[in-house]
Amino acid sequence: MKLKDAREEYYGYTGKLSDVNRQLAFAGIAVVWIFAAADKSGSISLPENLVAPLACFVIALAADLLHYVSASAMWGLFHRQKEKSGIGEDADFMAPAWINYPSISFFWAKAFVNLIGFVLLLGVVTIAS
Repeated sequence: MKLKDAREEYYGYTGKLSDVNRQLAFAGIAVVWIFAAADKSGSISLPENLVAPLACFVIALAADLLHYVSASAMWGLFHRQKEKSGIGEDADFMAPAWINYPSISFFWAKAFVNLIGFVLLLGVVTIAS
């Protein structure tokens, strides 16, 4: 196996994890929505024990957005810096390792917070039954 192969595996799995994580966050919000109740005035009330799981799912989606925003910003700025320095289109250069730290942080945060949301939701469902 070559380093390139390991990187391609990593990209494949992290891309799939991002997709699944996003779908699960939306599914978690849908489950919470099922338990929301509307009163006669049309106001929606949410059982208090579902607020924390809902917050986790929303935070996971926000972290998903920030994952891609931070990566786009960092790589866009880096590209612009290299372009302004006059480097040629086909020139080889190294990117600093820290350029991915913000997006990697948001990547793992979204998965972790989503997992916490489902653990909390499972606790609510288990207690209710």
